[in-house]
Amino acid sequence: MRSLTAAMQSAITGGSVTLALLFQASFTSGTVYVWTGIGNLNWNGQIWQGIGTLIGFDRVDETDDVKAQSVVLTVKGVSPADVSTALGELANGQAGLIYLACFDNAGNLLASPRVIFRGRLDVGEIDDSNPQSPQINLTYEHELVDLERPREWRFTHQQQQQLYPGDNGLQYVAGLQDVEITWGQN
Repeated sequence: MRSLTAAMQSAITGGSVTLALLFQASFTSGTVYVWTGIGNLNWNGQIWQGIGTLIGFDRVDETDDVKAQSVVLTVKGVSPADVSTALGELANGQAGLIYLACFDNAGNLLASPRVIFRGRLDVGEIDDSNPQSPQINLTYEHELVDLERPREWRFTHQQQQQLYPGDNGLQYVAGLQDVEITWGQN
């Protein structure tokens, strides 16, 4: 509870509170806003579409280790038309956020929902083992996984121009590999 607002902490420790998850995902045609409640939710300048139990999440683990976690989002009850749309919309590397929201007994949003997971789409799979009710599984990797990727950068004139156009400090590096330099002779 270290990153929750004071209002959220008091509501959770105070007894009766309703929790919900909000999911924001980027796709090739735009951003989608859904939440685990029923009906529409107006928050942060967006209308979040409530899809209730049709959306499911793996648990989001929080550890003391600096370690990249992943989470799987499952969308159930999709139609075959939604499956074909999803296949065209999924692109690796697209951003996804999961928020935790608290509501009071009257259904009012308490404070601002907190981000509990921020990542990028790694794998999108269609599970059509049950043709009557296919589901879409989206695996998101935590943004820390990007730190583990190797950086392919070379000390070449072309890459120096990408970083600093007009800087000619590396234009002769390629020619140095074939130069024979003899020290201490006349």
